[in-house]
Amino acid sequence: MPAPVAGSVSCPGMVCDDGPGCPMKILRYTIKLLIFCLFLAAIDYNLPSIHVVRVVGTEVVRMDVGQRAFFWSSGDSGIVRGSNRDIRFINTVNTRERPVVYRNEDTAIGWPPYFKFDSGNLQARAQNMVGEWAAVRHYGWRITALSIYPNALSIKALESPADRPRNWIRIIGFIICGLAALAVWRLGYLVNLWVREKVQILMHRIGLKGR
Repeated sequence: MPAPVAGSVSCPGMVCDDGPGCPMKILRYTIKLLIFCLFLAAIDYNLPSIHVVRVVGTEVVRMDVGQRAFFWSSGDSGIVRGSNRDIRFINTVNTRERPVVYRNEDTAIGWPPYFKFDSGNLQARAQNMVGEWAAVRHYGWRITALSIYPNALSIKALESPADRPRNWIRIIGFIICGLAALAVWRLGYLVNLWVREKVQILMHRIGLKGR
């Protein structure tokens, strides 16, 4: 039976030279791809987005957050927090006349760190803008099957749906996160090279002592 090539990974029942068909290499790339997708999803969820919508109403609904608490804030500041509570909602429709519903909760000092304490004031502004076009800045996703809603952060009146403001916070946030991810990847690459070098030196010394 041929001996494994130096620096290769031995897979059960075969000699793996870390080539394109090596299961270990496929696994490594799969894990890296999964981490990258989770990183992008976290950025997309937490960075603010802006929707141009027409406000059609507001309401307060008693809901049991329960197992979906991860996608909800911990409740308005100054109020006893629990899984069953009143949730403010802002009902809108987009430029295609499709419904877009936002929850309106304080983030307080929790995550993401938007330090929002004025959900009551935001609800009043939304009620005063019924029938008008507005730019709603928010974070989060709308997942209908799980009754998950994006959280509105601010609302600004627009003269027409064409007056969409540029979302500089999201653009700058993506740039910063991208640079941070690149720095982490480069640091990991350098650390990996350093560890391999140290392992090779150690194995060489062990080999010399065994002679």
